[in-house]
Amino acid sequence: MLQPPGTSVCTDRTVVHMNTLKDRHPGDLWARMHISSLEYAAGDITRKGRKKDKARVSELLQGLAFSGDSDVEEENKPEAHPAPKRLKISNVPEKNWTKRDLKPNFPSWSALDSGLLNLKSEKLNPVELFELFFDDETFRLIVNETNNYASQKNVNLEVTVQEIRCLFGILLLSGFVRRPRRGMYWEISDTDQNLVKDAIRRDRFELIFSYLHFADNNHLDQKDKFTKLRPLIKQMNRNFLLYAPLEEHYYFDKTMCECFDSDQFLNGKPIRIGYKIWCGTTTQGYLVWFEPHQEESSVMVDKDLNLGLGGNLVMHFADVLLERGQYPYHLCFDSFFTSVKLVSALKKKGVRATGTIRENRTEKCPLMNVEHMKKMKKGYFDFQVEENEEIILCRWHGDGIISLCSNAVGIEPASELSCADDEEIHQIAQPSIVKLYDECKEGVAKMDEIISKYRVRIRSKKWYSILVSYIIDVAMNNAWQLHRACNPDTSLDLLDFRRYVAHFYLENNANLSD
Repeated sequence: MLQPPGTSVCTDRTVVHMNTLKDRHPGDLWARMHISSLEYAAGDITRKGRKKDKARVSELLQGLAFSGDSDVEEENKPEAHPAPKRLKISNVPEKNWTKRDLKPNFPSWSALDSGLLNLKSEKLNPVELFELFFDDETFRLIVNETNNYASQKNVNLEVTVQEIRCLFGILLLSGFVRRPRRGMYWEISDTDQNLVKDAIRRDRFELIFSYLHFADNNHLDQKDKFTKLRPLIKQMNRNFLLYAPLEEHYYFDKTMCECFDSDQFLNGKPIRIGYKIWCGTTTQGYLVWFEPHQEESSVMVDKDLNLGLGGNLVMHFADVLLERGQYPYHLCFDSFFTSVKLVSALKKKGVRATGTIRENRTEKCPLMNVEHMKKMKKGYFDFQVEENEEIILCRWHGDGIISLCSNAVGIEPASELSCADDEEIHQIAQPSIVKLYDECKEGVAKMDEIISKYRVRIRSKKWYSILVSYIIDVAMNNAWQLHRACNPDTSLDLLDFRRYVAHFYLENNANLSD
């Protein structure tokens, strides 16, 4: 083709310019960045007045060479092959699932609760039951740390155990006698407020309450978020376990201590904002062990097990229970904690376990698909047993689809459950594993219900004040649980039990003041 004069010169300059750009940018990025920006260029790469055509540019780039040695470089350049991906080799053998019922080999439960029998024989009153947990050692701890903290602030407080008991009496009283401001307990004239006025002066109460302390500020563990409460938490956990009813079944779950300044949130609970607390309870709601949640948990277990946060907490709770004796306890927990690995680890400890399990933790167990099971009638269930570890997984269609894992209870004996469907009541099959879990899972909920009735309402400005109030309410709940177990026919209700303890502390301090 005939070219206009000067075209060769323009073409040479363009080639030199393009080679410079090529050295600056890897691959064909240099061309894609600059070739379409030229208004005038050699050949038909771009044309003035036309829109940029990415497809046309890419097509022209395939056969374009801007320097004489570019072809040689391409030939000499070795072909780049992507590095082969390394396959993860797992040392864990594949699970061998078989459709049959579980054959557990745990011993039967035959333990006798001698501790509860001793409490029944002693016939303790409500104050004595409450002081099983807030005993003399605990009150002395509070007195020593409070006086120590006050002296660090150059305040001569000299609080006594009797005054701390009186302060506890006012806190317990605030649960069932509520006032908008705590100063009104000394202002309004009625029976309960006269009791408070006679027990302690308002200014003295405010002074003690402002310096209430539970740990030495000079010896705090900076890695522990709750280090200022750690001595009290350890003391209460020890006492809770010491007097806990010896039962076969326990439930482990999470609960909330109400606090609107906290950034922790827990959906599906009556209290959703506050401090998250891990807790293990009996089926009736007695708190055996608790631990406030923090990012770096203070709970230590075998790291080789690789069970995650939930699994580590359950393993620690199992170790706490085994301190009382090597009994075949049965722990129940929800899907946050459950995994086949955890259930297997508990079995090696001699602890039975049952819990709901998530789909991604079933270890490729060939259970019926959830969507398929929804089309089946209510009461339908599918199950598989792992042959090597003797662990069962069961999926049941009840009010919804639920998957459970256990090392101790299987399908038989199946029971009948009444179910309402389209205004008709009919019987559906319920596997034994589902029935046991339903009976045990209300332990933490019962405790929350009892505590919520008469919570301590007086707060201080310290961030951990809400947790101290929670511990007092939990101790009252546990004392009342023991009271009902020791006096099944003549037990007081929760309000009368709490009033008994509060009035005793206030009246006793009033008499000493006189």
